[in-house]
Amino acid sequence: MALDTTIGSADADSYGTLAAYVAYAASKGWTLAATEAANEINLREAADYLDRKYSFIGIQQYQYQALAWPRLTRDCVDGWPINADTIPKNIANAQFQMAYLLQGGLDPFATIETSSTSESIKVGPITIAGDTIPTGTPRVVALEGLLRGYIIGGVGQTKMVRG
Repeated sequence: MALDTTIGSADADSYGTLAAYVAYAASKGWTLAATEAANEINLREAADYLDRKYSFIGIQQYQYQALAWPRLTRDCVDGWPINADTIPKNIANAQFQMAYLLQGGLDPFATIETSSTSESIKVGPITIAGDTIPTGTPRVVALEGLLRGYIIGGVGQTKMVRG
C-alpha cells in the first residue's frame, strides 16, 4: 500500500514521500531496507511516533486531518495564521531520522518498566517507595534539534499558560 502524503488528508500516513526519504538517506550515507514496503512501514511508524510523542505549537489546520501537520500558528507581528498548507522540512526530516532508527531496531513504543530498588525518595511531605520509581522514557537526541521551534516545551522547558 503506497504512502498517502496528501497535506491535510484524513487518510495521510506520512509527512514525506518515499522518494524524499531515499534522497535524504543517500545524502546521509545510510543504507535503507531492501524493499519499498519495509521503508514505507518505517515511515508510517515514524509519523505515528512524532504525533504521539510531541505536542506541537498551534492547532491542526483541518478538523479531520489524520496527522498533526499542517498546523496554524499565530504570527507575533499581526496575528495572521502562518504555516498554512505546509509541512516544515524539519518535520519531514525528523520523520526520516526516526524511520531510519526504527529500521535499526529502536522500539519507541516499548513498555518502560519501573526500577527496582530498596531505597525510598522523600521530598518534603512526599515519599516515593523505591519499587515504584519510574525510569523515564528514552530521549531521541537526533530529533530534538530538528523539532526545536515546533514543539511545546522540550528539554529543560515547560509549557506556560497565561492565566
